[in-house]
Amino acid sequence: MSTEPETRIPFPRTDTPLACQAHPDWFAHEQTSVPAAQQDIARAKRACSGCPIAAGCLKWALANPGPSRIGVWAATTPRERSVLRRRLQMRLGPDWIGVVAQADRDRARRRTAYQPAPTPSPLWSQPYQPWREQLTPDQQQRNRELLDLAQRTTRPRTRTRSEQTLEEAS
Repeated sequence: MSTEPETRIPFPRTDTPLACQAHPDWFAHEQTSVPAAQQDIARAKRACSGCPIAAGCLKWALANPGPSRIGVWAATTPRERSVLRRRLQMRLGPDWIGVVAQADRDRARRRTAYQPAPTPSPLWSQPYQPWREQLTPDQQQRNRELLDLAQRTTRPRTRTRSEQTLEEAS
């Protein structure tokens, strides 16, 4: 087991205050089977569920079994991380860290490469802001014609069954 940190998966950083920084005693447990520790571990796991860097934290903890051999990291205990490491190795091969790191780099490249440009509207050169623009006389006339047409072609309202039943009963 290496004690040197794996450099292909960097430790996640954020400016957001994190529960693991505010309450490190919740997360640092050598013996996870002690009943007193179980409550702190459950509390730590709940705190991790809302953490913005939990996914990055889990990747780092999995890639660095030495520094993360005790305590709760990304809502996982040491035993759970060992199981996850074995599954990753079976699924992705002995260099699963390299595979995960490459997938992260590819994902980041796709995220920055595709930034769709806003498409201008073919009807207006500027965004239409009806609450700021005055209507021209031609627009006013067209609106009157459309309103008149809508009023002439509107069908009469149909009665609901309950209205029909009430009318028949009276």
